[in-house]
Amino acid sequence: MEKEFEPACRRMEWLDPFYKAVWEKAFAEGIPISGTFELTPRCNFNCKMCYVHLKEKDIPKYGKELSAKEWLRIAEEAKEAGTTWLCITGGEPLMHPEFPEIWKGLSEMGFFLTLQTNASMITGEIQTLLEQYPPRQVKITLYGSNDEVYEAVCGVKKGFTRVNDGIHTLMSMGIPVTLVSTIIRQNAEDAEKMAFYAYVHRLPWDSTIGVRPSLRGADLDLNDVRFSEKLEENRKKNMEKRISKSSFLDPEKKPCTYCKDYRLGYWILWDGTVSFCSFLNESGISVRNVPFQKSWKLLLEYEETLEWPEECQTCEAAKICERCAERVRNRKSSVDGQESFCEQTKRLYKEICKE
Repeated sequence: MEKEFEPACRRMEWLDPFYKAVWEKAFAEGIPISGTFELTPRCNFNCKMCYVHLKEKDIPKYGKELSAKEWLRIAEEAKEAGTTWLCITGGEPLMHPEFPEIWKGLSEMGFFLTLQTNASMITGEIQTLLEQYPPRQVKITLYGSNDEVYEAVCGVKKGFTRVNDGIHTLMSMGIPVTLVSTIIRQNAEDAEKMAFYAYVHRLPWDSTIGVRPSLRGADLDLNDVRFSEKLEENRKKNMEKRISKSSFLDPEKKPCTYCKDYRLGYWILWDGTVSFCSFLNESGISVRNVPFQKSWKLLLEYEETLEWPEECQTCEAAKICERCAERVRNRKSSVDGQESFCEQTKRLYKEICKE
């Protein structure tokens, strides 16, 4: 069935033409070409802005981790369905009790693997494992340029020292490394030094100030970490840019159509829940005791049933709102007295109109 809107991959100008053609075909035919396996909510760090991390004793309250046998069964079925790219993440994925077995199995299946890690555990058995079964790339979360900042952000001693050692180990192995950072109040003054660290090591670096609320039980205080003022400033600039360029959202398009994983990508959370977004974990679809192909079909149907709330259909700021399926899910809620997403959008829109 031909779609009336363009897939996100068509707007990725940096994408190699061959891969762009592959992704376009996947979109047209609804092939799950790209997946993310969130192996565990465990982590050896306790980052203030993390929406996933759970203490080991709290995991049973929220679900049961998939075993290595279950992950590999899912991977086999996903491969048969067309999955080529896999990102392995967590929590800290290396903390999964059966990580070596999972990684070896996925590697032998021939996936293009990306490992997302804090890099503090790239030693011993893990180092040997990655030497034998190297990933296509490793995406490392960098949260400071020294141990003091890491302790403030991640609550651990010698965090930067361990991460820095892990980065150099991976580089010495010839494995491509990319750095990503979340900037919060506790590491904001160190952001330039993080950028310089990436520059000196000639590593790609991306940063964000976006922090989402935790809906999975993680201990996250948005008021403590979020740059509310900077986020509002950025939102207002983006809205003004949309107006100046007449680049408006189409209220007729469904929420999922703005997501790069729409019709060709998926997330499997640590408890077996299937979604197209790490922030949306309420699809009601599980792959634990269901064949992957069936779960994927249900996910495609779920994406098509999602609609914008009625309030979005009549909102005066609808065309310049930065909404997405996840953001509008709790559109009327606020955190400890802060404005809700919708309240802030309407206020900023009125300010722009006055100006």
